[in-house]
Amino acid sequence: MDGETVLASHAVEAMAAFKAAQKALGAEVTLRGGAGKWIRVVELNDKPPTRLHPGVFEFRIVGRKG
Repeated sequence: MDGETVLASHAVEAMAAFKAAQKALGAEVTLRGGAGKWIRVVELNDKPPTRLHPGVFEFRIVGRKG
């Protein structure tokens, strides 16, 4: 993502959201913070999202500020 603009889309299977982000990007990731370029992971499963397990996660590449 660049701000709120989608730049690419991937379908990845992983046991955790951050692992899916790493698989899709081929790089280490961390929580987004305020980064402009970032990745959104949407978890698709049978469980409804909750406060502790939201279903949508935001990450950025480790070391990238923008």
